[in-house]
Amino acid sequence: MLFLVPFIIAAKLASEELEKTQYQLQQFQKMEAVGQLAGGIAHDFNNMLAVILGHTELVLEHLDQMDATYSNLKIIHKAASHSAELTHQLLAFARKQQAVLRIIKMNSIVEKMLPMLRRLVGENIAIVWIAETRLMQVKIDPTQIDQILVNLCINARDAIAGIGSITIETSMVHLDMIDESLDQLYLVPGDFAALTVSDTGCGIKKKDMPHIFEPFFTTKEVGKGTGMGLSTVYGIVKQNNGSIECESKSGEGALFKILLPLCKESVVQTRNEPQQKAEQEQSHGATTILLVED
Repeated sequence: MLFLVPFIIAAKLASEELEKTQYQLQQFQKMEAVGQLAGGIAHDFNNMLAVILGHTELVLEHLDQMDATYSNLKIIHKAASHSAELTHQLLAFARKQQAVLRIIKMNSIVEKMLPMLRRLVGENIAIVWIAETRLMQVKIDPTQIDQILVNLCINARDAIAGIGSITIETSMVHLDMIDESLDQLYLVPGDFAALTVSDTGCGIKKKDMPHIFEPFFTTKEVGKGTGMGLSTVYGIVKQNNGSIECESKSGEGALFKILLPLCKESVVQTRNEPQQKAEQEQSHGATTILLVED
């Protein structure tokens, strides 16, 4: 019977591995389904908001600011604008947001955001910046990096009671074999730029961890959060073929690590670009352009 022991152990391990893979697949399919649903709702809702905002702006142009109706319409316009921002976040989560891709240096874009982030988190929270010394380029919409940093830092700020710190770090990572975690399961081996944001806050409870990237899921008090911050970050990362992972324990802070594929292309500038730009600046008139964006 002893010779059967290794086979029993191997079968047990294989069964546990299969269960783990099935769970990861179910979680991935769940997030994909939620993304499709969120994208569909956001698309239709965005169309209705465009009508509300457009007609409100037209009426406001013909009203005197002293008119009582004017202030009521401004409130409607403000509420519709805020709703439009939420739909943009939903579209980002569903990976349907239009992005203008550029080749950027990761360290440069982070450094430009640091002054604003320090004002955002307040004086009681220190931001520690640890930069990778090697050149790291990624192909992404620069505003999306801004969105990632702002959302992660706001969450970190809200998790810190009193004095604390947020650490932003960039590093270069080479993956020969893909980790079996849910988010890295669908990456292609290669070189990645890693952006890590960690804090000394209250951390995330174990029961909440599977839901943190779902839209409208929040552990904050009513009125303190929309539950769209992390889902927006998740959507942006997925849109750019990356991965995001979270390590956290209740009372021990949280660490978010984002991997984005390194871009080895160089920024090409043609000799005619300055002349073309000058011609474009000169060829302007009194034409009104109506841009209709889906």
